[in-house]
Amino acid sequence: MGQRRMVRHGLLACATAFLVGLAWQALAGGFRQLARSRTPGQQVETVTQIGCGVLSLLVIVTTFWRRHLAQPVRTAWSLSLAASAGLSGLVWGPPMPHIAALLVALAMVLSRAVQWALQSGFEE
Repeated sequence: MGQRRMVRHGLLACATAFLVGLAWQALAGGFRQLARSRTPGQQVETVTQIGCGVLSLLVIVTTFWRRHLAQPVRTAWSLSLAASAGLSGLVWGPPMPHIAALLVALAMVLSRAVQWALQSGFEE
């Protein structure tokens, strides 16, 4: 196997491992938060977080199977990741709009990096 191919497969493996970990953390944390969600904002953020966890798993699935659905699923995942990150800085504890904006920007950069790694893993 060529060195470039090994690097691409390594990127794919790292992105997949990251998504599995993110799914686990988002789902476990979201279900733990359900009982503590008191305000409508907290409830929306919790549901968004759980949705992000489910979409993280669907990103992995559509990377290997039903690939024609990959782009819409990845777009939905990116938006849910950014929404969950941004809302968490606004609804849990004192509202911190500057931190929330930074979290949204970081989530979008991270989601783009993951999408690039997933796409690079399948290039010939």
